[in-house]
Amino acid sequence: MRKALVIQEDLIILKILERLVILNQYDCRAIRSINDLDIEDQSENFDIIISDILFDGIAPLDFVFQIQEIILHKSLIIVTNMGQKKIEKEILASKNVSGFFPIPLDMDHIQKLIA
Repeated sequence: MRKALVIQEDLIILKILERLVILNQYDCRAIRSINDLDIEDQSENFDIIISDILFDGIAPLDFVFQIQEIILHKSLIIVTNMGQKKIEKEILASKNVSGFFPIPLDMDHIQKLIA
């Protein structure tokens, strides 16, 4: 079974994304912060990570680079309240970033990326 990791502080968005991922036949690990990662998560090879980029104490671009360094994955999708075009362009230029979606979510586009 494909594996997904969802990292989102907003509990409602976390549950929506978790449900979407499960409905698309993924085994899903949903957490509210990168601090909730455990050793098994860091050694897991996720097919997809869906994450916010706004977390206390870390710049958005630094967070993306940190995720790319510490968690093995094939694709990263950003779902965030931050809609700055400059940040979006920099993040989309990063390795393995498949999409950047400001909230409110366009679930159809996310659905296409994970299907």
